[in-house]
Amino acid sequence: MIPNDDVYRILIHSRLRAFLGRSFRSLNPGKQLSDAYYLRGLCHALERVERGEIQRLIIEVAPRHLKSTIASIVYPAWVIGRDPTKRVVCVSYSNDLAQSFSYKCRSLMQEPLYKSCFPAMQFDQGKNAVTEFHTLQKGFRLATSMQGGITGKGGDLVVIDDPMKAQDTYSEAARDAVFETYQTTIATRLDDQKTGAIVIVGQRLHEDDLLGRLKQSGTWEVLSYPALAIEEQIIDLGDDMVFIRQPNDPLDPRRIGREELEKIRAEIGNLAFEAEYQQRPVLPGGNLIKLEWFKAIDQPLERAQYEAVIQSWDTAAVPGESNDYTVCTTWGIIGPHVDLLDVFRKQLLYPEILQSALVLREKWKPNLIVIEKAVTGLSLKPDLNRIGVLEAFWLPPEKGKVERMIAQSAKIEGGQVRLPKAAHFLEAFKAEVAAFPKGKYDDQVDSMSQVLRALDIRHHTIRHCSRFKG
Repeated sequence: MIPNDDVYRILIHSRLRAFLGRSFRSLNPGKQLSDAYYLRGLCHALERVERGEIQRLIIEVAPRHLKSTIASIVYPAWVIGRDPTKRVVCVSYSNDLAQSFSYKCRSLMQEPLYKSCFPAMQFDQGKNAVTEFHTLQKGFRLATSMQGGITGKGGDLVVIDDPMKAQDTYSEAARDAVFETYQTTIATRLDDQKTGAIVIVGQRLHEDDLLGRLKQSGTWEVLSYPALAIEEQIIDLGDDMVFIRQPNDPLDPRRIGREELEKIRAEIGNLAFEAEYQQRPVLPGGNLIKLEWFKAIDQPLERAQYEAVIQSWDTAAVPGESNDYTVCTTWGIIGPHVDLLDVFRKQLLYPEILQSALVLREKWKPNLIVIEKAVTGLSLKPDLNRIGVLEAFWLPPEKGKVERMIAQSAKIEGGQVRLPKAAHFLEAFKAEVAAFPKGKYDDQVDSMSQVLRALDIRHHTIRHCSRFKG
């Protein structure tokens, strides 16, 4: 039989949650680590990054819920311990914070228990500074800030912990600077773009913060933990186990319950609380559509099970950094329900829009393609008709975007519109809806209101689209 202390060391070596439990006692003498399930879910997601299953991960979690302890201290130590050749770059918004995390990480890795659990990891004593320490196997942990330079340094894993100070929340220049630093400096620091990974952890500060901008791409896996559950939330714990949070359940009830969270809400204000604690920042005057109005489905039905499928195109004029996206949302109609099946969202030139429309038509075989009669949509409908796509019709816009959405909001509030519980496009879609009409973009919202309006126009004939006139 394996001795108990050997079993313990094997468990710490193989499971991040076990290593976190032991590390927490070292970092916080006399305190006990919470047994909240979200910690297991968070550790499971980070283990998947370490195994190469996730290349881009965003973790949104409220303050005082151990995000920095895990991401900047415990996780890098565990990754390097398991593979001393790993090169880890850790980034925080300030140099002082980056150095503090690095010091705690190095101290943890110098403890006897760590050495016994990860005997292959040996420090290179010639390169053992607080902000950059190396292993004899050529791995390292490098600490820097968003303003600090890492030119010439690359890594296998980049961890960004709180990329922006809360005080800079409403400064567009500060948000732009953080995004530019990410694009021009940090995103290029992976030694191997195919196998390297980037993890960003933080609380949401603004709908246009770094996390919000990156989520728009749809290429990031997002782990979002509101302090109070907004809707039923399934937390993947690994090993085929899940934990289901019910609406209004606190994330860590033994430490911060509903009463404590409501006190925090009263102290900092609802706007800040919704952003930092609920992970759904909304600009003043936004939130016209409540996310909790949408019904959830485990997954969409098969294409053949829907009575009709409709695509809704909101096309942009000229692609560019400051221009809108071209969006096509695809919806399945069954009974009174309208299910979101897919979101296509890119900045494209017109020839690319036309080609994308043909690809998406082939993929979903829609009964109806609704195209806003504006900008490049003026060309898209006749060009599609000309090559035999007879189910493409114009829908002239009426009034403004806000008025059009208000006119359709009752369908959403009444539970007719349903979203999948998980999809690559879901986070970007929900973020835009939550911020509307004060958000930076509104293309997906406009595409949604358009398809709901199309249902109004031909409620009885929508399943026989040859009679739809446009």
